[in-house]
Amino acid sequence: MSCRHLSVLISLLWLGSALAAAGRTVRYDLALSEITANFGGKERRAMAINGSIPGPTLRFTEGDDAVLRVRNDLKEDTSIHWHGILLPSSQDGVPHVNMAPILPDETREFRFRLRQSGTYWYHSHSRLQEQLGIYGSIVILPKGGERIPADHDLVVVLSDWTHERPHDVLSQLRAGREWQQIKKGTAQSILGAIQHDAWPEMVKRSMTRMKPMDLSDVGYDAFLANGQPAAALALRPGASVRVRVINASAASYYHLEYAGGPMKIIAADGTEVQPVSTGRFLIAIAETYDLLLKAPAQGGAWELRATAMDGAGHSSLFIGQGIRHAAADVPKANLYKAMAGMDDMSNMGGMDHSGMKGMDHSAMKGMDHSAMKGMPPMAGMQGGGAMSHSMDDPQRPGSPYEKLRALRSTEISGARPLREYTFRLQGDMIRFVWTLDGKTFTEADTINVRRGEKVRFTFINDSMMHHPMHLHGHFFRVVTSAGSLSPMKHTVDVPPMTSRTIEFAADEPGDWMMHCHVLYHMEVGMARVVHYEDAPEPSYMAEHPMKHSVLLGGMHDPALFFGEGILLSQMTEGSMSWQNNRNGLMAHWQSRIGNGKRTQYEMGLDYDRFINSFLSVFASQEWSTGTNGNRGMFGTRYLLPFLIQSQASVDTDGDARFTVSKEFHITARFSVFGRAQYDTKAQWETALGAEYILLKDLSLVGQYHNQYGWGAGIGFRF
Repeated sequence: MSCRHLSVLISLLWLGSALAAAGRTVRYDLALSEITANFGGKERRAMAINGSIPGPTLRFTEGDDAVLRVRNDLKEDTSIHWHGILLPSSQDGVPHVNMAPILPDETREFRFRLRQSGTYWYHSHSRLQEQLGIYGSIVILPKGGERIPADHDLVVVLSDWTHERPHDVLSQLRAGREWQQIKKGTAQSILGAIQHDAWPEMVKRSMTRMKPMDLSDVGYDAFLANGQPAAALALRPGASVRVRVINASAASYYHLEYAGGPMKIIAADGTEVQPVSTGRFLIAIAETYDLLLKAPAQGGAWELRATAMDGAGHSSLFIGQGIRHAAADVPKANLYKAMAGMDDMSNMGGMDHSGMKGMDHSAMKGMDHSAMKGMPPMAGMQGGGAMSHSMDDPQRPGSPYEKLRALRSTEISGARPLREYTFRLQGDMIRFVWTLDGKTFTEADTINVRRGEKVRFTFINDSMMHHPMHLHGHFFRVVTSAGSLSPMKHTVDVPPMTSRTIEFAADEPGDWMMHCHVLYHMEVGMARVVHYEDAPEPSYMAEHPMKHSVLLGGMHDPALFFGEGILLSQMTEGSMSWQNNRNGLMAHWQSRIGNGKRTQYEMGLDYDRFINSFLSVFASQEWSTGTNGNRGMFGTRYLLPFLIQSQASVDTDGDARFTVSKEFHITARFSVFGRAQYDTKAQWETALGAEYILLKDLSLVGQYHNQYGWGAGIGFRF
């Protein structure tokens, strides 16, 4: 062979290897549109990708160049985030952080090379669109094929569905209503506490100003696996299947269990781990797990069940053929006994955590923990902040992190400069405002890092809810007792009253969201931006500052409108509120009806500034036909022990007003209430009544008012 021919051959071989390294270009077109969906027996407005919920599975091979064209056929702006994918910040898909929203009738193209393999997903990052159906799955095969082969490969996308408009659900949560708990049968009451022998716990909780607890904010109407309550995979006996489980739910954790025997976890959040057998375990929102399952040799269809953590329902995948075999039921948590073993919660800093062993902490949603700032993390942690398994209820186990081992060391070089942050996960359940270090998204500064650093985040959960914390554009090691083999993930569950520590190499310049993946928590502000100070290009945020209004709110600070009132035979009264996270406008009225007497009315318009979950200050203008006349008022509203609402104010004439009110929930739907008000100008005003909730927005009400007498009628909410 001549030197010339040899040179040509070498060039061709080099070109071939370069093309192989570059991979292929894989294109997908995704159209986002409104559809009418029927989940759980009711037709409702939904949003879909290419006409389906979930959207199509996007399949690639590691090294491929992905070209994704997203068309917005909605009547509002939208976005798509590629969850767990390593890519340039400009392609991450978060509106107002690293890109502009995708406007109606616009098509946006995303391009990035796939540097990884595994199971991932994609979803809208705009308002509450994800709850309406904009989500789908991503599968990236490794270049050399799967390390652990299986006879079959199946994606299972878990999701939750509500017949209500997600924005209405959020307004109910902001208004402090109990309908979501009534709907799913977890609303607490005095009779319920007596039946569960938990009257002392209820009194103690009320004394410390804690709302009744629950495991989930939303009462869902359906839980779905690949868009249906029960999916099926017909396998021959003895065949194996890799089940790629994706929790694409808006607000639901699930206990996973397989009726056909132990599950073998072979990957977590797309990253391979040493195979480990496990029974029932908890999958957090936004996590993915690859499970290796087998159809039992004796035949039959065996259920892989995802049970909602609050016990409100489940979805299923039946594996095999023939007679169906159900997975075991997960016992429901006793929410009334959630406080058992806890000392005085009004002084959390002095709490004896040793008495909490074996307690189901996830059952304690609802407590305001603003007073806990500065408290150390709970004793009993293992592995640099991971929750000790001894604290799990064996029937309701937590995340499997302590069982996971990476394939190789995940330690980050000690030669890198270390930067550390600690974040306290906190919640105001009175008004449903969720924060990091007491600050919402619009109030907080960016989290600054520099390229080449080793960054350590410690999350301390001061609240009584689980929070799945997700960092965009990075993988991090969850520091566990596995040490150098601690698993790599992109989302980590932080259980109630515990802490987690994660570490990552800061090698992805740009701006990246870090947030709680409970959709409703993120929407009201439980988010931050990780900002690379030395990014080579100006950030989108720097060139396009976010807009925010005191009353209209902004990104992750929605303005919510809601109201309630009563229309009785002798009078009517009520209020309408417009609120964002820290500010509110409220119009309120009270008026006599009929009886041939002169019409009396009192109306007011209030502005509130909310300081914390217990305290707000307000200014008000009132108009009245009675003794009070027209006057301005300035005062405070404060939540007293035993959940007694109080108000104190002074008017422009120098007169004072003091008000207290309290509601007692006798059953889930029936309550009695009372109000007493003393005004130095108008003297006493008192009311005593009862209410029975019929529907989300309708009640039967009877009330005695010392000025208007007895009356009965309806209560309404909107």
